[in-house]
Amino acid sequence: MSDVHERLRRLLFVVPYVARHRGVTVDALAKQLGVSREELLRDLELLTMVGRPPFQPDDFIDLHVENDRVWVDLDQRFSKPPRLTGPEAAALAAAAELLRPAAQTALASALAKLEKILPPGAKKMYRELGSAVNARSQASEELGILTRAVEERRELEFDYAAPGKTATEKRRVEPAEAFNHRGLWYLYGWDLARGSERLFRLDRMTGIVLTDRRFSPRPMPPARVPNPAARGEVRVRFTAQAAPYLRERFGGEARELTDGGVEVRVAGEERWLVQWVLSFGGEAEVLEPAWAREAVSRAALRALEETR
Repeated sequence: MSDVHERLRRLLFVVPYVARHRGVTVDALAKQLGVSREELLRDLELLTMVGRPPFQPDDFIDLHVENDRVWVDLDQRFSKPPRLTGPEAAALAAAAELLRPAAQTALASALAKLEKILPPGAKKMYRELGSAVNARSQASEELGILTRAVEERRELEFDYAAPGKTATEKRRVEPAEAFNHRGLWYLYGWDLARGSERLFRLDRMTGIVLTDRRFSPRPMPPARVPNPAARGEVRVRFTAQAAPYLRERFGGEARELTDGGVEVRVAGEERWLVQWVLSFGGEAEVLEPAWAREAVSRAALRALEETR
């Protein structure tokens, strides 16, 4: 773990710990954190700068050391959870409407209570936004059947038109997950006829039947939606300076290099790839394939020309 992440971990630990153990000694707290007394005092000094610019010391956290003991008082606004704003409540209601086909009446009472607890000002905005955003039209009854099948572990039967085909095929599936990706709903599950996991688009499914046959979940890899714009894998090398971020993001998939850098493989979707690689400046280099190197090179040259 980098020094920055380790220090952030300590800072996130200190405030709630001292709030529960008021008056803990500096030495005892340093021992608890596994740092020296001097390092702890520097961390405590940094915590006094938590707040809004221009960072008044007692904006959110009043922390001080007195008689070699550490004290912390939190802003009273932390004593109660914040109330929802109008837009936040409208977003929550819209999400609930999408789930209503599966939950049926379970959400009815929750949605009825939501408006009642809003402050008067937020309530007006909530009503205005709620009339403009109608999520019910996006939540089909078919989606409700899919989500029930996942929750209750019941087999599904349906007719499916595969990409590029107009004729449908009868499918029997043990559903594992129903999810939305880029505006489209998908079902991921085990195709019993083919004996392997499959991904199905809801808009290509017809005649969906929720059967009474139940099943035990199978071990399956995570669902992945194919990217139609992807062009295979791209190898990207990063310098030692950028390596900590890549190790944290890719974990064991980041291959260590002898110079302290790392190499990773990512999907070759050109637009995203170019923006991602250039965001690292000179700390990233595309190794292969050739089209990816050329795409990044062209974009970098255009950027240089625009700055002249």
